[in-house]
Amino acid sequence: MSPDHEASSPRRQFLERLGVMAVAVSAPRYVSPESPPVEPEHSPQSPWDMSWVDRVTAAKYRAVFDANNIADGFALDLAVDFMDKFKEVYNTRDEETRAVVVMRQLGTPMALKDELWERYAIGEERKITDPATKAPARRNPFYRAAPGMSADVAASKLENLLARGLIVLVCNRAAMNFASSLAEKTKRNIEEVRADVRLGLVPGALLMPDGIFALIRAQNAGCAFMRGA
Repeated sequence: MSPDHEASSPRRQFLERLGVMAVAVSAPRYVSPESPPVEPEHSPQSPWDMSWVDRVTAAKYRAVFDANNIADGFALDLAVDFMDKFKEVYNTRDEETRAVVVMRQLGTPMALKDELWERYAIGEERKITDPATKAPARRNPFYRAAPGMSADVAASKLENLLARGLIVLVCNRAAMNFASSLAEKTKRNIEEVRADVRLGLVPGALLMPDGIFALIRAQNAGCAFMRGA
């Protein structure tokens, strides 16, 4: 080995170590699976109302129900059962049990006001019978209890559940697809029908980018997941 090579070896070794250090500093930081998740900041420019997440995390017990079909309002029955049983066992107040129902795919019409059920004959289109008239529903039978309805049945109506703190999230993609279908069947302008649907949600319901986002975000916020159809 030449004297020149021997003299340069320490310097070469130093530069190699320096290069390794630079790579280490510039590499992405590894986050272990046990590390707590970092909550993303919500952009003030976002068109989606995410305030419901704070309502979920403030509750002690949380559950999200996937209403991907109407199924006679089964998801709403489950939400009632969740709140009532926790009250029975733990003597909880309604604000301590937060139920979230995500209405997506075929379950989307449950989130629409009576006016839209009447205007677009949704009961006839979806073969939903109004228990009060025994005819195709011209109103949303899942929103408000009909006169003379028993207290047990009325408890699972959206109006009563929303008063107890239920969070209703609606898949925007499914809602717009449903609007397109209604526009085609009624020979109406598609954008007008989509506007009708966007503005025709029952009071308190919130549009989300899609149902999968809503289900995952609710679980991120601590909700147990349960199928509701």
